[in-house]
Amino acid sequence: MKIVITGGTGFLGRHLSSHLEALGHEIVLIQRSDLREGANRVSKLIKSSEVIINLAGSPVIKRWNSSNKKEMTDSRLQTTDLIVTCWDGLPPGERPGLVISASAIGIYDAHAIHNEDSVALEHNFLGELCQQWEARLDPLRNSVVRLCVLRIGIVLGKEGGMLKKVFPLFRFGFGGKIGSGKQGLSFIHYLDFCRAIQHLIENTACEGIFNLTAPNYSTNAEFTEILAHACRRPAFFTVPELALRLIFGKAAVALTEGQRVLPQHLLDTGFKFKFPKLKEAIEDLVAS
Repeated sequence: MKIVITGGTGFLGRHLSSHLEALGHEIVLIQRSDLREGANRVSKLIKSSEVIINLAGSPVIKRWNSSNKKEMTDSRLQTTDLIVTCWDGLPPGERPGLVISASAIGIYDAHAIHNEDSVALEHNFLGELCQQWEARLDPLRNSVVRLCVLRIGIVLGKEGGMLKKVFPLFRFGFGGKIGSGKQGLSFIHYLDFCRAIQHLIENTACEGIFNLTAPNYSTNAEFTEILAHACRRPAFFTVPELALRLIFGKAAVALTEGQRVLPQHLLDTGFKFKFPKLKEAIEDLVAS
């Protein structure tokens, strides 16, 4: 199967590409240079493929000033617009039958417990960006394409994301919780992330919104305790919320608040997690 991936050189894209290649699929990566060339170039790359996986988007843990907001917004909305335009412009027989497009659990508020049917959405910059991101897929919703939207949680892996940033601190005994530590932490092991997308590709009845999180959400304090224990180090420190606001401004809410999210639609389709609990996920990654 020919599978085209945007954002394929990032942390998630690298793992996913390797996982799908190992299953025998042909992987085509759409690079930033391809996106800059525009619709003609991208159309050639997606022509006659079976699947498009859109993971493009610049990191959100940085100050939400005007230039950073523009970069975060453009990297998501413009890329999604381009994918939709190119898909629509291909002859029906050359269009991919499945489009998988990323979003994030930042779309949900920090108070309720959410499954995919939740309407308690967040209204800060990140929440509204996720809503705009998903809305850009509307032209595909009434078409013949099978569309899967991924609301991705915190993906755990030592080569990128949250764990890569904090693991060295914990190894040397400088780890600690953020603020109160009570904020929700909805995670997924990178291998379950890859397996979930494989599941969506292989099960043709799967479409709609899917929360890509483990079925047992946690908290920042529990993450701190489990990681410190796995590293056999203490974790006495606390990062004050004020310090994060001084560093990141309004973007600090992405660290001091968190969502509690359940992957109900994945579970309903029969997906089985290898790492359903945080302790299992952390111990596997630290041991590796």
